[in-house]
Amino acid sequence: MKAMVRMIGVVSNPRAGKTIGNPARINRLKQILGPHGFFRESQTLDEMLDIAEEFRREGIAVLAIHGGDGTLHHALSAFIPAYGGTDLPPVALLRGGTMNTIARCLGISGLSETILKRVVSTVGRQGLCEVVQTNTLKVNDRYGFIFGLGFPVSLLKAYYKDEGRGRLKTIRVLLEILFSMIQKGAAHNDFFHPFEADIWVEGERLPGRSYTAFLGATVKEVGLGFKPTRRAAEREGFFQCLCLGMSPKRMGLNALRVLLGMELTGERLMDRLASRSVIVLERPSDMQIDGEIFKDQKEIRLSAGPTIRFMRPKP
Repeated sequence: MKAMVRMIGVVSNPRAGKTIGNPARINRLKQILGPHGFFRESQTLDEMLDIAEEFRREGIAVLAIHGGDGTLHHALSAFIPAYGGTDLPPVALLRGGTMNTIARCLGISGLSETILKRVVSTVGRQGLCEVVQTNTLKVNDRYGFIFGLGFPVSLLKAYYKDEGRGRLKTIRVLLEILFSMIQKGAAHNDFFHPFEADIWVEGERLPGRSYTAFLGATVKEVGLGFKPTRRAAEREGFFQCLCLGMSPKRMGLNALRVLLGMELTGERLMDRLASRSVIVLERPSDMQIDGEIFKDQKEIRLSAGPTIRFMRPKP
């Protein structure tokens, strides 16, 4: 009897940071994949939903995602429902974005072409491959790994403003925040402008209504080199939840502590592992999921999502 061919499904975002202006990279990836699977490009959620249904019908053995954190977020938001929340094939991250925070957290490194070569080699010979698992974080009807409200969104907006990306841009943004604090004072700094909300964690309402930042994550790094959620992966089915209701000045000092690799401190700091949380905002506010900003949110429901198996192919 002829052995069943194990196919790889590659979904690529042509607008990802390392792909824009580099069509040759897409051609190289297609050549590497060859007859071993399907290569599809997606720029919209509807396209991603169609690809998810196609890959499920074809019974792919591996889902390879070429793009950054945003592409991964959109892909999982389509594929998890398509697979009914279970039996999603192992995921290979090809690191095609500008910010590859999730891949870095999982210890996945290398160029997109090199990673895909290793995946093709592993699947072709049905060899063993190291697999690392982590929970997703469900935010309303989307799936990701990092959620932010308040200061995390302000920081991202400053980072995305103007040209440039990477560590040097991060340092420049942080210096802008420090200079702004010196010139205007922390109380008048737009980066630490508080938001009003009712927040429940595990069904328990938090005291107070004025907050400066809220973070939920299932990975240790939340982007731009910040690692405030070191306990995020401690328990399966939970995410680390950080809620800060402190003054702008205290928040500014804590931002410096995170930059220096220190833990957050303060009386109005809630830090715990949780499986669910609800945020009802007084006024519509922007939130971020895996580095992508979503406008004018009013009610946000967080919960631990399905566990994803990520391939970590060795050289």
